[in-house]
Amino acid sequence: MRAMVVREWGQPFTLEERPDPEPGPGEAMLKVRAAGVGLTLVTMRTGVFGGEAPRVMGHELGGDIVAVGDGVTNVKPGDRCAVYFYLNCGYCRWCHGGRETLCENHGGYVGVHVDGGYADYVVLPAGNFLPIPEGLDYEGAAIAADAVNTNWHCMRERAQIAPHDDVLLIGAGGGVGVHGIQVAKAFGARVIAADISDEKLDYARQWGADEVINVRAVDDVAAAARKLTDGKGVEAAVDYVGAPETFGAAIAALTTAGRAVVIGAKPGNVEINPIELLITEKIVTGSRHSTRTELLETMDVMAKGTIKAAVGKRVHFTEVETLFEDLQAETLLGRGALTYDD
Repeated sequence: MRAMVVREWGQPFTLEERPDPEPGPGEAMLKVRAAGVGLTLVTMRTGVFGGEAPRVMGHELGGDIVAVGDGVTNVKPGDRCAVYFYLNCGYCRWCHGGRETLCENHGGYVGVHVDGGYADYVVLPAGNFLPIPEGLDYEGAAIAADAVNTNWHCMRERAQIAPHDDVLLIGAGGGVGVHGIQVAKAFGARVIAADISDEKLDYARQWGADEVINVRAVDDVAAAARKLTDGKGVEAAVDYVGAPETFGAAIAALTTAGRAVVIGAKPGNVEINPIELLITEKIVTGSRHSTRTELLETMDVMAKGTIKAAVGKRVHFTEVETLFEDLQAETLLGRGALTYDD
């Protein structure tokens, strides 16, 4: 099979011919039909997430099950499936409690600690394959498996979006942020999109943003958000960038009892006044990917057409390096997507 391999962390992809993998007990093999590419992968390729190289990356995947190992009953050859990103135990208190991203025995990530799907085939634990509903194509399922389900978990469980909330999204023109616009709108919010260029903000408007803030054209993002809410502030702010200055702006933009949520993360500290938290009951928290159930819910919502895959650029999987270049240059609008046609 063809595989795009990172031979050493920090190095570009190399096309290799490898033997087709075979599923062992409890595993299944997927013929990959589509994949997504986002900024998280650029960070992963530096090696900071751990794992060993050489490595086939890629975790946002949709395709067909073509073989299963002994003991597998949840999937069978011919099933259309998406891939769940985390390698979790399934039996600890967090997995049983519906918060499996906090697994006490977390085994890492698909495409980092085990080979992923920037290849013709991928073999994973069978429990990492989830059925794609009728009405959703492979590409939509691949985008659902990170860019959309991450937002579904964030907006419902962490930001707790309610109808008529004002919501600030920082980094809204990126591959996760633009889907966050759609999810927040699906929950009834009025969305204020913030990003670094008019091009990205025009793209955010295209996908439903009600108001926009060019962060390079204002001195104070929080003040700009307050102005757009008649001085009130926003009920929720989601930061897809995660730099100290962006998350600080998210917190400062909140109204009383508002919720600031970080999804992306960069090194650094944010100053928080505990007295203000006490008086206003503001919530400052993070949001981590999604559960399997939330991915299934996300795919069902997308199959109904409520949320659509926002793909800014599409290339063959053997050209994935070009998408990494666009991501590093901050020029990619929406999500990158890979095709697998011969």
